[in-house]
Amino acid sequence: MKFLTFLLATVTAAAASTVTGDYDLIFVGGGFAACVTAARLGTADPKLKILIVESGPHTENVEQVYVPGIYLSHMAPGSTTQTFHFSNPVEHLGGRVAMVPTGHAVGGGSAVNSMIYARGSASDFDEWKNVYQNPGWGASDLKPLMEKLETYQPAPGSPSHGSSGPMKGSIGNTTLFGLQALEVAKQYDPRGFAADTNDLKTVDKWVLWPKWVDETTGRRSDAASAFLYPLLKKNKNVVLEVDSNVNRVLFSGTKATGVEYVHAGTTYTANASKLVILAAGTLGSSAVLERSGVGAPSVLSKAGVKVLVNLPGVGADYQDHQLLKQAVYLDDSAETLDFAHGGNLAQIGAYMQQWYATGGKGILASNGIETGIKYKLSKKELSTLSPSFQKFYAQKFTSKSDKGLVWIAGSAGLLGPHDEFGDAKLSMWCSMLLYPESHGHLHIRSTNTSEPLDFDVGFLRSPLDLEALRHSYKRTREYARRHPLYRGEVHQLNPAFPAGSLASVALPPQSPIAIEAPDFTYTAADDAAIDQFIKDTVSTTWHSMSTNAMKPRDRGGVVDYKLNVYGTKNLKVADLSISPSNIGANSGATAGVIGEKAAVIIAKELGITL
Repeated sequence: MKFLTFLLATVTAAAASTVTGDYDLIFVGGGFAACVTAARLGTADPKLKILIVESGPHTENVEQVYVPGIYLSHMAPGSTTQTFHFSNPVEHLGGRVAMVPTGHAVGGGSAVNSMIYARGSASDFDEWKNVYQNPGWGASDLKPLMEKLETYQPAPGSPSHGSSGPMKGSIGNTTLFGLQALEVAKQYDPRGFAADTNDLKTVDKWVLWPKWVDETTGRRSDAASAFLYPLLKKNKNVVLEVDSNVNRVLFSGTKATGVEYVHAGTTYTANASKLVILAAGTLGSSAVLERSGVGAPSVLSKAGVKVLVNLPGVGADYQDHQLLKQAVYLDDSAETLDFAHGGNLAQIGAYMQQWYATGGKGILASNGIETGIKYKLSKKELSTLSPSFQKFYAQKFTSKSDKGLVWIAGSAGLLGPHDEFGDAKLSMWCSMLLYPESHGHLHIRSTNTSEPLDFDVGFLRSPLDLEALRHSYKRTREYARRHPLYRGEVHQLNPAFPAGSLASVALPPQSPIAIEAPDFTYTAADDAAIDQFIKDTVSTTWHSMSTNAMKPRDRGGVVDYKLNVYGTKNLKVADLSISPSNIGANSGATAGVIGEKAAVIIAKELGITL
């Protein structure tokens, strides 16, 4: 597997000053939400003594972090900036094991992810507020915090976006592939296009997709660079401890008093007089709770942990967005990120020189993911699907005009290994299921932080998810083969249709079909081939959430609307694990707004004015 392994040496932790002592607040984890919350509080009250314990390395001024186009280097074998979690064998994937990466660095996922700027829909957050009884968490409550988080550069002064926040969102570099993909969508699809589909209400429109990239510098906009590192330079009461794994929260009775963590093989403790805030991410925070004695007695007893608080909701509901990838060949003239994704050192060097010389311009100022749509089904499409799916869709989507079924996106380059493709120019088209019906769970097996988790991703447990992805594959294929740069399909990333199928994979060389050409028709045997392809390839989107759900305790909740862990004192959770239900978007922006909301909640409790 060929990745940008040459870059891994650039990520090294600064010399760590092992910290023990007394603090007001301790954050377990230094990801997106933690960076936001800690920075807001530390800026508002510089006297607050804050400790942030992060398991990964520093990310400040690290090239593979701040240059957008080389972000897949974080997926290289031996990466120090990601943790690769492996699931239990998945029944509905034929026993296949799913791999789920999570950010393992200061800034968390915001430092290593694909930088896709995406907000959920208003109805997503209104569901958090109304269905799960969380006052202050509706769309109208959170929108001002979304704006506070960001500077949205494509539309200064937009009533839907922020104009002075630390995180920078832009369209980034756009290639001919992206422009032509949007033009094809305009001509082929009656849905049309929009300037902005991240206003909490607009879906079912094609758009040039924005990114967490600063258009003035061409650099990734990540939470550590935007929030935390500037604070550390001016406030010595905020301490960041890297390369340190938290074993457990310390308690006096059920009151959280500090944490126990390991650095360089030695165990240390730190005390918190006011709060311990778990912000270690969905796969981290629930595990810390369980190792601390907070969780389901059946889980804790098997792991050898004494029960402190009987809280069965911990780890009980794991959610993600399931992703299907398909790929086509492009004309050799296409400008793509394949050279970076495939680790072509000579081309990477040349493009890096261009990026520096131009002040961050060019294709490296992009993630290559250029056009997309939050896709709703037309009445005609829905009529072709099963009665059970039609009933499901009517209940969940028809009455919610702001909810899409899948996010479809086209990229200038194949996101993944290139060993089989040489210097070919490729495009990957993605179908991301926005509200999967399939859920899983996540639990510890012991108190050993290195032992793999009991991790059920749940992918395709519901046949509704399989049917949705099957339909999305068919629709996405039609956009891809009408693109002017299309030159054929990649057989490894398309189904193995039966011999004689009229929908067989079109191997290169091919030419794009006419906009008005008929769509493929599929037989039952073709559908079976698509289903098998989905089972063989469906994967994570890195959007893990919901293992510490913010809902009533008697409904499986772990935290209340003020983020307090039920049955404890002075212990909160502030990361994506609190999401009581899924959101129809990539999860970065939601992690950021959770951080902003946590800062508001904590500041009010501490009598601090933000």
